[in-house]
Formats: sequence, C-alpha cells, structure tokens
Amino acid sequence: MARNHTYNHIIDTALTLFNEEGERNISTNHIAAHLGISPGNLYYHFRNKDEIIVQLFKRYSEHILHYLNTTPLPANVGEAISYMAGIYDVMWDYRFLFRDVNTLLSRSAELLGEHNGFTHAKVSPLLLKLLNQLNTLNIIHADPTAMNDLAVNMWMITKYWFDFDSSLQGKNKLTEHSKAHGIRRTLSLLRPYLLAQHTAEFDDKIRALSQTQAV
Repeated sequence: MARNHTYNHIIDTALTLFNEEGERNISTNHIAAHLGISPGNLYYHFRNKDEIIVQLFKRYSEHILHYLNTTPLPANVGEAISYMAGIYDVMWDYRFLFRDVNTLLSRSAELLGEHNGFTHAKVSPLLLKLLNQLNTLNIIHADPTAMNDLAVNMWMITKYWFDFDSSLQGKNKLTEHSKAHGIRRTLSLLRPYLLAQHTAEFDDKIRALSQTQAV
C-alpha cells in the first residue's frame, strides 16, 4: 500500500478502536493486527500511539471548525438546540478524546499545545459569536461579562461531558444517550438567560429531545 493510503488507514482504524474499546485498552500492536500489517509498518508512519492521537485531534479540530464556520447561526430557539446537537455529533465521532481528556493532555506536550491553541484562539470566539447572535435576536439577555462566563461554562460542560458520563457508566460503553444528555446539560445553562416568551418553547423542545434521543 502507498504511504498515504496506509497512513490514513492507521488513523481511521485507531479512531474506531479507541472509540469502541477505549484508548487505554488499545496499543499500536492492536491497531497493526486489526489492519493486517506489521508493527514495523505502523512505526514507519507513527513513532508511537500518541502521535496517532495528535493527528486525530487535528482531524477533530478541522471537523468541528468546519461545522462552526459553515453552519448558519441559529435564528430561533429550535435552531439553537439543533446547532448544539451538531457540535455534539462531531464530538461523538471522536468521543475517545473526551473520555479522559486530562490524561491524554498530560502525556503529550504537542497535544496540549494543539488543544490550548484550538480552545483559546478558535472555539471561544465562535461560542461568543453564537451567544451574541442569540442576544441580538432577543432570545437571551446577557451583558458582556455574563456572555463571556456563559461561553466558558458551556464549553467546559461540552468538553468534559463524555468524561463525566463515562465515570457514571463504569464499565458500560457510552451510547448515544450520553450525547443527548450532554446536549441538554449544556443548553440548560442558557435557560436562565432566556427571555420569558421563549421559555415554554425551549422547555418543550428540550423535553422532545429527551423523549426521542434518550431514555
């Protein structure tokens, strides 16, 4: 196989195995065996597992930024809920990154740098853009200080949700119910800032989300 073909197959396979079995349970030998290649072939492309994880984080970053930059900002309560659901959809595809995020960051200075640059320079401004949109449309009412705090708190819950929920699940694998719970928890931060005329619609749509996506 050509290098680029093998390189991408290693990344794709690692993502599947990390998501399904947990990153801690998968070694480079597992990845090579699953692909039917020798460990030496894998090491030709990646010196260790952390190098694969860094590339997966970069791929996740590209996907989430593509979503945030190309998806129209919401114009109403229903679209705001769908917008947040789309963020969780991308994160679900890379959920292993968020099941034990601090351990992964502590292992790799390169991953830590990628993560911090991504969060501070790219994600935070886009979340503030979303909140400013909702404020301008009179869906929420928050002053600049509150919006900055809200953006940070929403990202904290979103980033650490799968880690938190997996600790509750124990040895059970995460299911898409976890994603639905995370959407609701993140959006619950918006509720105190909603203008009164939007509260009933918000509650109805969150309730519908609970009924269709989670038990």
